[in-house]
Amino acid sequence: MDTNEFKRILTSFADEPSDVDVRLGKVVAQIRDDVIDVSISYSTTVEQQLIITENEQQYLARSWLLNRVARLPQLADRILTSTSVTQEISAQSPFVMPCGFLSPDLSSNQESSDDQPIPNAVEALLNKATSPLPGATSVLYVTSDAGEGKTTIINRVARMQAQKYKEKKVTSLVVPIPLGGRAFLTFDDAVIAALVNKFRFNYLYFDAFIELVRMGAVVPAFDGYEEMLIEGSKNEAVSALGSLVQTLGSSGTIFIAARKAFFEYLSFKTQAKLFDAIGNRSVSFSRLAIARWNKDQFCEYGRLRHINNPQEIYDTVATRLGCDHPLLTRAVLVRRLYDVAAEESNRADLAEMLGSSPQDYFYTFVDAIVKREASEKWLSLVSGEVMEPLLDTKEHHELLSLIAQEMWQSSATSLRHDVIDVLVDIFADSHKKSSRSVRQIKERLKQHSLLVADTSKGQALAFDHEDFQNFYTGESLGRLLAHGPRSDLQTFLSVNLLSSATVEQSIQYLLRHGLDAGHAITALIEINKTEASFSFCKENCGALIMRIVEFSDRDAPLILDSMFFTSEALAGRNLKLLSFQACHFQPTSTTKACFEEVDFRDCEFERLEVDATEQVLQNCLFADCKVDSMVLMSADEYSFDPTQITAWLSIAGAKVTSILDSEVKQVDEADDRLKILERFLRVFLRSTQVDEEVIRLRLGNAAAPRFFDDVLPALLDRGLLEEVPWKGRGNQHRYKLMRQMSEVSDALEKARGSFNQFLTALP
Repeated sequence: MDTNEFKRILTSFADEPSDVDVRLGKVVAQIRDDVIDVSISYSTTVEQQLIITENEQQYLARSWLLNRVARLPQLADRILTSTSVTQEISAQSPFVMPCGFLSPDLSSNQESSDDQPIPNAVEALLNKATSPLPGATSVLYVTSDAGEGKTTIINRVARMQAQKYKEKKVTSLVVPIPLGGRAFLTFDDAVIAALVNKFRFNYLYFDAFIELVRMGAVVPAFDGYEEMLIEGSKNEAVSALGSLVQTLGSSGTIFIAARKAFFEYLSFKTQAKLFDAIGNRSVSFSRLAIARWNKDQFCEYGRLRHINNPQEIYDTVATRLGCDHPLLTRAVLVRRLYDVAAEESNRADLAEMLGSSPQDYFYTFVDAIVKREASEKWLSLVSGEVMEPLLDTKEHHELLSLIAQEMWQSSATSLRHDVIDVLVDIFADSHKKSSRSVRQIKERLKQHSLLVADTSKGQALAFDHEDFQNFYTGESLGRLLAHGPRSDLQTFLSVNLLSSATVEQSIQYLLRHGLDAGHAITALIEINKTEASFSFCKENCGALIMRIVEFSDRDAPLILDSMFFTSEALAGRNLKLLSFQACHFQPTSTTKACFEEVDFRDCEFERLEVDATEQVLQNCLFADCKVDSMVLMSADEYSFDPTQITAWLSIAGAKVTSILDSEVKQVDEADDRLKILERFLRVFLRSTQVDEEVIRLRLGNAAAPRFFDDVLPALLDRGLLEEVPWKGRGNQHRYKLMRQMSEVSDALEKARGSFNQFLTALP
């Protein structure tokens, strides 16, 4: 560290740059209300390190900045306090070590690019936090589905790292920063809100936080990113992450908890947003995929909770629902399953309920929790020792649905106690409850097993997990679909995009009560007609109606006109007697789908993924449709060429009629060089600079020689690539992408299967 770097870092902690003066061997600075007056000098050793002398004690400049100015030991204490759990909570919800699969940094591991099994995910994160990648920003995605332990793992890692920091075994801290799926444009507010509100640590500005990340002293772990990084979004999170990485200047390490890493997407357009925002910084991406629980982890959790014979519970549920069912593999649901099945008498009842309605398992599961709440806890003294339930099970579900609906319409994950009291009053008035019952309901809600206190908002209640909030939001939506006024339904659908869990639960509500789907379909079609070209309401109408038509009984074709369907709208669907007219489909596959007499007329597909071996499109008609791009999954080929796409649709069994019919000629084989180019470009989505050895590894023995002989010279000649100096051992080449990825993506769309045409299309 030189004096210029020292002054820059110290200035980031001050209110104004003028508050810091470094000259003539003296440092005078005002950091908040603290006036610093120390001496600065070089050590007498060969390294000539900067030394700070304060109160006749000498400190290395880096150590002095971290301990005296940044006060990281105090931050470590706050992390330990914030992430600590009581013995009671630890006994009720013990920690089971998760395993996973690590996709390593391409720059740091050239022996294998395959995912590596990791028996201890926590240890892998700790190693990453203490082993920064020199000369590059290292971004590690921690991926899994909701409820599989990302937040728990991050908090565990943060606590263990803080403890090691206090013991002087490591020199960095992992700082969890909850995002909660909120839309955001920059990370500034999220970072400072976490430091001040969660950790009660108000000594850092955002610029100072960034400097600590660049120094490797802090590793931010952004939790709740999955809502942001999705195809079809406005890419706020993608550009925000790109801006953050560019600010770090090819240094530091960050963790991102998400459901999917950005380099897993097929679309170059989605990936280009982030890649282009990074600019000329050196970045390496890796991924730690958290594996779902297996039988051993399920039983270990049961033993830690002192449950008798946990293997019996596992076998009971696995027999009825399968060993891969979420109730057995998702940590948040396993905890609740043990809550319900802790007593021997409840296990037979639960097994019987799950066996009778396996499709609606989540309702059966939640209903078991609510029944226990109603019959054992929500009891009112009538006379003597006679007790009666305050609410029956149906009323419990209705009250929780009312709370979830209010959260949805107010775009909140928790409600203040005064709002909860108003909702209870409304509910009690409609059910003719006595004033005595109302008072008890208000008090019992604060201890409900599905609700928890939200300390970040003071006196507030939230659902114990987003799964339960999504469930009851779906229940309230199901009521609106079945009986609600059209205006109320439209207002509900206009708030935000519905999660897939909420959509599914609303459909299960209709099925559970045997309600007519025709009323819901008619209402959604009418609402869709009144909406603009793109809106939350329009997307939600498409998601709901696509699911409802699967179980509706119809003798005549149903016409869906000018609807908008979100990603994966056709995947796994069982559709018949449908005609889509002038509809827009976001990227979707057709795997595991079944179509009978389904027509697509004048529709637009952003990307269609088809496995020709399944022949799922053999009963489909595509008339005058526009397919922007298509993936032939069986051959692992990607094309933007309309002629090629028409041929592929025919191969998949579809009947295609369009203005291209008269122009369709014999389709030439796709240019191998373009296929090799696409595989090569995806290497850059894991690292901004790529070594020759990594290229050979990723392309394989068959494609690598063709790339270096026929493709690479043309790319260098067109200025798409540039060779950068190799600084490692031996004699090897290293390449950097010189064009924006968005330009490359546009050129691929215009190439129509020809490598030469791709080169011509480059600006």
